[in-house]
Parts: sequence; structure tokens; C-alpha cells
Amino acid sequence: MEANNTLAGDLFGEMVMEQAIKDKTEQVQAEMDAQQAAIEDQMLAGPDQRKMDMDESDEDPDFAMTEEEEKMMRQMKEDKIAAAREEYTEQRENVIRGHGTYTEIVEQEFLPTVTETDYVVVAFFHKDFERCKIVDMHLHKICRSHPETRFVRLDAEKSPFFIQKLQIQVLPTLVLFENGVAIDRIVGFEELGGEDDFPTMSLIRRLVKGGVLIAKNKSEEGQMRVRK
Repeated sequence: MEANNTLAGDLFGEMVMEQAIKDKTEQVQAEMDAQQAAIEDQMLAGPDQRKMDMDESDEDPDFAMTEEEEKMMRQMKEDKIAAAREEYTEQRENVIRGHGTYTEIVEQEFLPTVTETDYVVVAFFHKDFERCKIVDMHLHKICRSHPETRFVRLDAEKSPFFIQKLQIQVLPTLVLFENGVAIDRIVGFEELGGEDDFPTMSLIRRLVKGGVLIAKNKSEEGQMRVRK
């Protein structure tokens, strides 16, 4: 039953994220259309509103767009729409790869997981360690607000090869990957304040500093104080 609930939750999360991406693309399209219409209205409008009914050849040259300006406006619109579509496609692919979730993998899945996407955070854990459960709690929160990164957990007892290969000596340990290469790690809670009740924002900031998260605001960049 718990597994079914987890699966249902993950599927629901993916559906919500996909809908959000689609809504964002439509929003960008609507904003661009509105901006284009506003600029065209401004170009056509003159001191006398009757100019709007005049023949195209009689328009005030101070307000009419040149052919080059119209071409530039069309290109700007097309570029922004293309960028929005590219972002939508990338985020959709990330959803398929498991971004936006925090899941457990097995040792055989380790290499495919860290190499199939740009940024991955792997939490090495022990099922009986309380601090590992604390990390799980924080990463469950972070993964949903940072779909640019894949978050997974790996049982240290069942992964002797990578424990030795990555020289994991303390649990929990988070290893940060970029394009399949380990670029940083967070060992225990020392960098997070040393206490079990550290705020989630402390971990977000450390992951931003580690290069695997994109800061969404000044707080995540570390420009604001964090309260427990």
C-alpha cells in the first residue's frame, strides 16, 4: 500500500510539473502577443485618433514601423517563443528522468543515473541512522522546488563498490555530480551548522554553492539571514 501511495504521489507530482511547464509556455506566448499588439497600437496611434482609419500610405511616418523594425519585432517574438519551447522540452525530459522526485536507486542504477542528466545529488544513507532520515526529509522538500537537478538515495550497505570507490566514510554523505563527474560532497552536518535541526535553506545554499542548484532568490543565494 505504501509503495502504491508513493508511486501515485510521484505520478501526481510529474503531472503537476508538466502542467506547470505547459502553463508557463502559454503565458510567455500570451505576454508576447500582448506586447506585440501594444507596440503596434502605439506605432499606429497619433495625436488624432482618426489616423487609425486612414490609408496605410497616409500614416504618420513618426509612428509607422519600418519594414526593418517589423522584421526585428517578429524575430524577437520568434526567439522568445523558441526559448520557451526549448525550456519546456528540457523540463519535460527532466520529468521523465525523475527530476522533481527523491527516489532510492540500487548500485546497478548508479552510473546510468549520474550520467544521463547534467546535475545529480546522491545521498548515501544507512536505514538505521537518524541523521540520514533528516537528510531525506530536507531533500524531499528541495527536489520539488528544484527540478533542474536529480535527487536520489543509495543504501550504503548494499553499495560496497561505490562506497569504496568514492571513499565514503561518514553517513550521511551527499555527493554532487555534474555530467557524471563528482564535483563536491557534503559530509555529515558540519557545514550545515552541526545541529540536527538545521533549516532546509542551509542545505539549499550549500547545494547552490556546490554548483548543482540554481538559486531562485536572494535567500537561496545567501544574501538573507536564515532562521531556524
